[in-house]
Amino acid sequence: MAGCGRLQIRTAMLVRFSEDKSSPLRTGLLVGDSVHDISARYPTVSSFVAANPDGWHSESVDVSGLATHSAASVRLGPPVDDGASVYLVGANYKKHAEEAGLDVPATPVIFMKPTTALVGPRDSICLPPISREMDYEGELAVMIGRPARRVTRQDAPKHIAGLTVVNDVTARDMQWVMLGKNRIVDWLSSKALDRSTPIGPGIASRTAALDPHKLRLTTDLNGQRMQDGETSLMVFSIWELIEFLSARVTLRPGDILSTGTPVGVGGFRKIFLKAGDRLRVEVEHVGVLDNGVVED
Repeated sequence: MAGCGRLQIRTAMLVRFSEDKSSPLRTGLLVGDSVHDISARYPTVSSFVAANPDGWHSESVDVSGLATHSAASVRLGPPVDDGASVYLVGANYKKHAEEAGLDVPATPVIFMKPTTALVGPRDSICLPPISREMDYEGELAVMIGRPARRVTRQDAPKHIAGLTVVNDVTARDMQWVMLGKNRIVDWLSSKALDRSTPIGPGIASRTAALDPHKLRLTTDLNGQRMQDGETSLMVFSIWELIEFLSARVTLRPGDILSTGTPVGVGGFRKIFLKAGDRLRVEVEHVGVLDNGVVED
């Protein structure tokens, strides 16, 4: 059905959605219980955040004449363009490093995921046949709004357009390999598996949280609280991470930086995901992931 003109000024979340699983994903604005199709004006997530690098609200787009769908009737996909860069950070919470038997790193430890690893906020997490020790990691992530190259930590905040939630599901039994006498991380095998990593529910405007370093992050497995942390406990702040990353690569509008997980992952307690499990990851003021688990 068609939209009904300009909305009251309310929060608006940038999403990618489709009317069924076989249809391509389109960009939309989720306002309340409605998704407004903005794909004709902003065909990609990157085009929207580049046009709104300082954040947005329900008045940012005139929805007159736009198709509108009930949020309950559509599939929400990963709110990331195919081909975007997805960066993540290892051991960025001291107590998580300790539970993994690691020292806190002297500099950020960055790795990447392909977008083929991503699933939407209500999609199933797929357990691959090559791993029997898949584990959850709830995280806060940010989306780049302005290109960032050699950016200082002082200037980093103006390069963030939005915030989202990531569950960096990890294959613990494929995380480490021996290279000669040295044990190294196999980032591809442990972190980049197909359809393993929920992200979403969309991109919340940067204005949704006054300070992204003062947010509560929780993870529940089958209704049991497993992680309960604060983003203030990061070893390296978001601004330090952007400074570090942008000294090495150019960050583009629509790129994702996921900032690490707090203490409480399951793998170091021998709690691994199995078919039929349900995971809920929430970052206050940002959103909720609610995903089932299936065998792939």
